[in-house]
Parts: sequence; C-alpha cells; structure tokens
Amino acid sequence: MSTRRITSWTLEKIASRAGATLHGPSDDRVSGVSTDTRAIGQGALFVALRGERFDGHRFVDAAFEGGAAAAIVDRAWWDSRVDDEPSHPLLVVDDTLDALTRLGHALWQEATLEGLHTVAVTGSNGKTTTKELLSALWSTRGKVWATPGNLNNHIGVPLTLCALPDDCDHLICEMGANHVGEIAHLVRLAPGAARVITSIGSAHLEGFGSMEGIRRGKSELFEQADADTHAIFPYGEKDKLMLEGFPGERWSFGAEEGARVRVVSLRERPPGEPPGMAVSLEVDSRYLTLSLPLLGMHNATNLAAALATLAAGEVELDEAALNEALARLMLPGGRFRQLVVRGVHILDDAYNANPSSVRASVEAFERWAAVRHCEGRYAVLGEMLELGEGAAGAHAELARWVATRPGIDGLAFVGGFSELMAQSAREVQPELDVGAFGSITDDLIAWVGAQQGAAVLLKGSRGGRLETIVDALTNDPGSDQPGPNSSEA
Repeated sequence: MSTRRITSWTLEKIASRAGATLHGPSDDRVSGVSTDTRAIGQGALFVALRGERFDGHRFVDAAFEGGAAAAIVDRAWWDSRVDDEPSHPLLVVDDTLDALTRLGHALWQEATLEGLHTVAVTGSNGKTTTKELLSALWSTRGKVWATPGNLNNHIGVPLTLCALPDDCDHLICEMGANHVGEIAHLVRLAPGAARVITSIGSAHLEGFGSMEGIRRGKSELFEQADADTHAIFPYGEKDKLMLEGFPGERWSFGAEEGARVRVVSLRERPPGEPPGMAVSLEVDSRYLTLSLPLLGMHNATNLAAALATLAAGEVELDEAALNEALARLMLPGGRFRQLVVRGVHILDDAYNANPSSVRASVEAFERWAAVRHCEGRYAVLGEMLELGEGAAGAHAELARWVATRPGIDGLAFVGGFSELMAQSAREVQPELDVGAFGSITDDLIAWVGAQQGAAVLLKGSRGGRLETIVDALTNDPGSDQPGPNSSEA
C-alpha cells in the first residue's frame, strides 16, 4: 500500500470537512490520524476525545512532544487556554468525536467517488474471521484495506476510514455494536455496496436487551440501501432479519438446501497435511472446492458469506486464484490456533465466546480431535460476558449441553460461573471428570498439562485470558526447556 489518502489534504481542507476552526500554523500536512499518544506517529493528527473516564485533552502536549503535527480539540478546552496563538496547528470543534466521524466519512466519500468498493460486515459471531476472509478473496481483484484489529465501533470505524490508503480498490469494514442504533450510525459512515450479516446470536445480549433487540440492531446494516446494494445473510436466519422494503438483491448463504451460496461438504485434513479443511461449495448451481486453513462448519459458512460478495458483484470465481489467496490467510491469535504443547494437542479458540460460538467451537473440536485420533477430549470453558440478566441460565444450559456430548471426556470451567456450570454438568453426567476454577490457577494448568496424548479445547471470552494456559505450559520450567516446548499442529 502507498500513503494514506489524508496525507494529500491540507489542514484547511481537513478543518472544513471536520467542521473545525483552524488556529495556529496552517501549512503543515498530516501523516495519519490517532487518538492515542502512546502510539502517535510522526506527523499525525491527534484527536483529543472525551469519555466518561478519560479526557484526551490532558495529553495534547504529549501528542506534540511525540511528533504530532496538529490536534483536533474541543471548544471548552480551547476557551480554557490562557496562551496566545498556539505554536502548533489546533483544529477547534464543538465535539471531537463528531469531528473524527465527519472526517472519516469525508475521506470515504472522496475515495468512493474515485471508485472505491466497500463491503460492510457485522454479526453476533464471525465478524472478524469473515472480514479476513473477505480481505483474502477480494485481494484477487485489487488492493484491499480492511479494519485493523477490532476497530469496529463508533471510534474504530472513523479511524479505519481516516487510514484509507490513496490507492485502495476495496474496503472491508467491520462494524460492531452492543446497542440498538449503533449499526445504523456506522453504516451511514460507509454504506457498502455489499452488506454482510454473519449470524444472529446472543452476543451482547446485555446491551441489546433481548434477542429481538439483537435482530433489530443487526438488521440496521441494510438501511441506507439502494437498488445496487446486496444484502448477504445466513439462510437459516432469513426470517429473523428485517428485510422488508430492502431495494437491492438478496444473497443467502449456509449449509441448507435453498441457500444461494451453499456449503455442500467439508473434510478436515489429517495430521501431516496443512491444518484446515477442504470445503465444497455451490454458488448459483456452480461447484467449486476451496482450501480453508480453519476448522468447523461455522467457518465454512463464513467462507460462503465472503464468497457471496464476489458472486453478488458478478466477479469471476477463479478457483485457483481464490485458493492461492486463502493460503495467505492470517488470523489473530486465539482463533482455532492448533498446537502440541508437552504432548497435549491444544485447540486455542479463546478469542471470544457466547453460547452459539461455544457450541460451534465444541462441535469443530470434536471433529478435529477425531481426525487426529487423540486419546481423550477435554474442554476448558471460560466465562461468557455481556449476557445480561440471563447470564446464569445461559451458562448452566451450556454446561449441560457440553456435558452430554458423546465425544467429551472431561470439562474444566473457569470464572465467575464455574461452580454453577460444574454443578449443572454433574447433574446430567455424574461420572464425567468435571472441575471448577474461579481463575486460572496452577492446578488448572497442571490439569491441562496432564492430558498428554489427548486433545484440549480452550474457549472463553477474551477477559478470561485462557491463552495464558498455553503460555504457562510452554514456559514451564519443569518441561524440557523454556520456550520451544510447543509446535504448530
């Protein structure tokens, strides 16, 4: 990628688009946009955001000391200053978050007028994985800019847009929310030609209030649409979405008969082959097989969702080119990372968790362990966050479900609901090896380390930090030597 689009904008143009009054020197250019002085880049435009527990205006001086070229500040802070004309450019606005939002949208508008193609993606599960799959597949059609990390909220999306490269052909924009109205706001900033909903599940139930709130919130992705917009959604959840009056073309995906992009079959690769699976798909009566370095039917349907955006855009589906792109797929840690640590086959899927994603992970784990002929199958399940008033019931129900899985030989529950989950599991499977741990302890690490020759799944919300179990086993001074005691499986 070349330089960011914003580098060609003058400070006067930035001020105009952000609704700001420019004070101080005006002949500088900026290299990018940042809200964090700890990661400020040389020549950056610093945006001093305010929140309930933070105020970026406290760090304006630190931003300039760190190399910032200019800063966006609010009028309240500006009026409190006692200095004369500032020595650095300051763009004064009523609300700095609104200015950041306006600036990001303006950069997106300019790029779109020059031919930028945008895909917006949201969903209860699979957003980030699908974003990476979209990036890989669309890279066969030009240069791609995708949401960095998980910058998918009301601050992250504008930052993603402010970082648009000047030679980008395709934008893959992840949009997250935990309240009704948030997706509607985000989709106005970058209303994609293709809009993808990966799933409708109980993630962020606490914020949305109910499953109906989740359906309504996710369906907001299809607002601000025209006849050229493509709605892409799971076939099995089509009746849950609010698509009445949607003016564009509709594309469904899934494993069910009737889906326009259908997962026909999948085959996990055995040990000795590259990790992942071969996925056979049908796209409007055409068949192709793609090699996916991920596991599970849920990831096969994520691939189908990404493929649907190409089919909807009437892009030729070159199987060889798509497979070459998928071979370069890189996902963040904690998403089906496959390791062998001190003889234990570990499947690390501890990036995030809610009831539906845990079930999908357990089912994928069972298939993965079976292919490897592991001597036993154990799961370490952490707490699921943001489930609201029904959290206790959701944890108990999940524990009963996983305890009755025929392929599970033992369970360890971690976190605030661990005792409840262990009790619920024992109620349905009294003979099952079940443990409860309020946090990650030496006993839990030892329990995992004792499962040599067996397979162990790690699944939980990020706050539970289950991946530290792998770190502890890898660097255990009682193992052969610190550091290199794990290998990719």
